[in-house]
Amino acid sequence: MNERKNAYPTVGFIGAGAITQAVVTGFCERAADTPFPIVLSPRSRETAARLRAAYPARVSVAQSMQEVLDRAEWVVLAVPPAVGEEVCRSLRFRADHKVISFLSDKTLPQLREWIGETAALVHMVPLTFNAICDGPILLYPPRSEAAALFARIGRVVEVDSPAKMSALSTITACVTPFFAVMDTLISWLGTQSVSAAQATDYVTGFFSAMCSEAVSLAPEAVHRMARESTPGGINLMAKDIIQKAGGFAVWDRAMERVFAHVAEAPEDG
Repeated sequence: MNERKNAYPTVGFIGAGAITQAVVTGFCERAADTPFPIVLSPRSRETAARLRAAYPARVSVAQSMQEVLDRAEWVVLAVPPAVGEEVCRSLRFRADHKVISFLSDKTLPQLREWIGETAALVHMVPLTFNAICDGPILLYPPRSEAAALFARIGRVVEVDSPAKMSALSTITACVTPFFAVMDTLISWLGTQSVSAAQATDYVTGFFSAMCSEAVSLAPEAVHRMARESTPGGINLMAKDIIQKAGGFAVWDRAMERVFAHVAEAPEDG
């Protein structure tokens, strides 16, 4: 069957890692009103097979990466960056393909050289939370069709310059550190005879509630709450201890190092 004859475009994924799994899950779980077909490459066969079994009405697995391109209108490049050039040069892209790159350290001019001319080429940065909630998804350059497609699973943030894309992409390096902070607190509660289940439930719920509060605030209010605490209170005590140990300054240093790594930002292709 040629999916391009369907009412909805076919979206093909080259690579089936954690981000592909999250995005496909989000599309299938939370975008049922627009059931466009999804075709996965045979890379990461176990993940592809699992998604196919979970969503048989939406997801199919191609026999080859080229078959994905042959069947799809939108092509998502989601292979590890280290093999990006090898994979891209091995495939034949059509002039009418609309290509979305998840390759974090590959510029759009690089990709254009590898894939040739296509109808569209953009860089996007979804994350694993897009499987379950409308977390932000970076998009550069702005492209209304790509934004509309991914708006079904997240809040698309359209970025208008490579420098801003690099800066915003840097923040995505905070996923593991954020979980590490929660894990540290959960472990500390364990030393106080709190069960792992109760510690995890409280810590994750606590951070979730604080993030929800932060999202509801104006930017100046976030700034104010980071600097104001009840004199003599436990919040000020904890902040002073962390600040004196360099615990906040180290975040700046970490971001600078990561930013330097991603400074070769995606550019217009």
